[in-house]
Amino acid sequence: MNQSTFFADSQASTAFVQRISDAYAFATAALASLLSPAAESPAEAASRLRSLADAYSDGQPSYAADLRAAADRADAQV
Repeated sequence: MNQSTFFADSQASTAFVQRISDAYAFATAALASLLSPAAESPAEAASRLRSLADAYSDGQPSYAADLRAAADRADAQV
């Protein structure tokens, strides 16, 4: 095989692999953005903290109180 032909084939292969790599990176980033959860609002976070506090209130009342206090602080910041 001629050395210049080998070099041209090598460049074409490298360019093809680079295009495939770019397409894969784009598709992966697009899929990740579709699957990522939406940002939680402070009101939703406070509600979630209160429901966690209700779940912990029987077994760990002091932890439940801490969760409720955190929810109250989140509500005060809104």
